Amino acid sequence: MSTPEEKTVLCGRFAEWLAEVDGDDFQCVAGGYHLTMIRVRKNADFDYLYFQRRYQGAAIERGNEFKYAGIYCKRDMRVYDGQYEIRSLEAEPNGFETRSEAALLKTVKTDVCCAVEAAIGDDRANLHMTEITDARRLDQLADYSKYSAMETARKHYLSNAHDAYVFTYQCQYKPRSWTEDSFLTYILYPAGYVAAEAAAYIDGNQEDMLAAFIEGDMIAAEYAALLANPLNPIQRVKRIMAALNASSAKTVTVTLCKNDIDFTFKAEADQFRRDCISTYSDWRIAAADRGEYARRFGRGIGYGPEDILRIEYARSVLYQAKEVPV
Repeated sequence: MSTPEEKTVLCGRFAEWLAEVDGDDFQCVAGGYHLTMIRVRKNADFDYLYFQRRYQGAAIERGNEFKYAGIYCKRDMRVYDGQYEIRSLEAEPNGFETRSEAALLKTVKTDVCCAVEAAIGDDRANLHMTEITDARRLDQLADYSKYSAMETARKHYLSNAHDAYVFTYQCQYKPRSWTEDSFLTYILYPAGYVAAEAAAYIDGNQEDMLAAFIEGDMIAAEYAALLANPLNPIQRVKRIMAALNASSAKTVTVTLCKNDIDFTFKAEADQFRRDCISTYSDWRIAAADRGEYARRFGRGIGYGPEDILRIEYARSVLYQAKEVPV
């Protein structure tokens, strides 16, 4: 293994070779093998790098294949899409990862989404389209209203403490895989490439963007209705979750009234720290109480948050159902 000083010297030699206008091949020992690198001119801005690796000897071998190693940009004097073999030649610690083909595609996605979201600014007035008329899209929105809006409002309510749902537009841009030309264009003009992609996305996805705002309206309406109804089981679930998450209890005592039958039993506390969706499972009831629960209510029959009157731990009441005036 090379010392830090040897690594610095090696990286310096490699950088000097890249900067040469008409340099010969580059040879070094790296990672326990002998590496020979050559470059092929792509155009005035780029050279393509290739390597041949040998574990013995220092000469280029006739039968060995030269494999792709990366792209050298002459403008900023950096290597992009560097393959594993030149990792030890990178002077910048994060250069190998941050300038890879995959990493730069992720960067494009993040930057384009940020640009689109900034242009829209959570305001549908910044869209060109004001009404959706496509029958298929309208059917999708109807299905969203029927099957998804309430569930999204529920998740938002259980994970936040806001008095209202505030819609935030989130761009759904997905970059296309790099072509040779697009990759090189991005390397030379990253800001211009991102701006062009953002503009194309905004122009080509008006219907999707307006639909997202309409779905936000649906969620906001469901959220407001949830808050306005103190009997909504979701409100009870949230209070139960908050109470149990503030406690270190592993087992709690639960008192419920189900089908006009009162029953008190021991149960695992963890289930009350999460969203029960609709009911808590009778399998989380302590074995000593589970049989009596089954006798009273039926085996495999859960109980809802609206059935719970009280949850206790160590003589302390963690949760008490609220009395709601009629």
